Amino acid sequence: MGGKRDRKKREKKRGHGHDRSTATMDRRAARKILDATTERVQLVAGTILRREDLDDTATDIADETRSLALKVIEQSPLRSQHACKAGCAFCCYTAVTVSPPEVFAIVDHLRRHCSTERLLEIQRKLDENAEKAASMSRSEYIAALVPCALLTDDNQCSAHAVRPLACAGFLSTSRSKCEAEFNRIPNRAPIPTDDFAMAAGVAASKGLLAACQAAEVDGQFYELHHVLRLVLDTPNAAARWARKEDIFKGCPT
Repeated sequence: MGGKRDRKKREKKRGHGHDRSTATMDRRAARKILDATTERVQLVAGTILRREDLDDTATDIADETRSLALKVIEQSPLRSQHACKAGCAFCCYTAVTVSPPEVFAIVDHLRRHCSTERLLEIQRKLDENAEKAASMSRSEYIAALVPCALLTDDNQCSAHAVRPLACAGFLSTSRSKCEAEFNRIPNRAPIPTDDFAMAAGVAASKGLLAACQAAEVDGQFYELHHVLRLVLDTPNAAARWARKEDIFKGCPT
């Protein structure tokens, strides 16, 4: 009996301080799922990257990767506790990095769904935010609470359907704690995030990067506003990327 109690104490101690998503899922099972996600994304993205018409289907890479990541995120033990809802945008004031395929998907979405006026407004905000990001360290930029250029006046994401993996995987279980963090309330508690969901986004990102590296195209992750502005301003950006041109040279990571 004593050995059983001691084992339970050790297991409880190991779980202390970790997110509940990892505490309620067998770690080996979680690791297996995440590793399989990386491998699956690498396989699917790699298949698309071998297409002869890659310049016309570059957005498919991001779409398939995001779809795979979201399916894995749905397996999180905390999925029913996610507090993130439309109109809650406390996490939309931070630094985000994206890969070229994700950028192409976002730009394609904006061009198809935004009015001319809205697109011009987004481009103006991209210019402002890119300038701020270039003049600050990452920690300074995050502390400045700069609103994402894709955020609307009513706290909606203009590209939510094609949001970056970094955004898709960041899920909180407490709106009040997100609000306290946003308002910098003294002695605030840390935001309780879904570690499994975040790990799923990272796993998908790893698979995407590996597939791009194998195909010898740029799979680096860059600061969101700089690369969005660049692709919006660059004719045939996806085609040039598919031809392995270094069109993102100089963009901050």
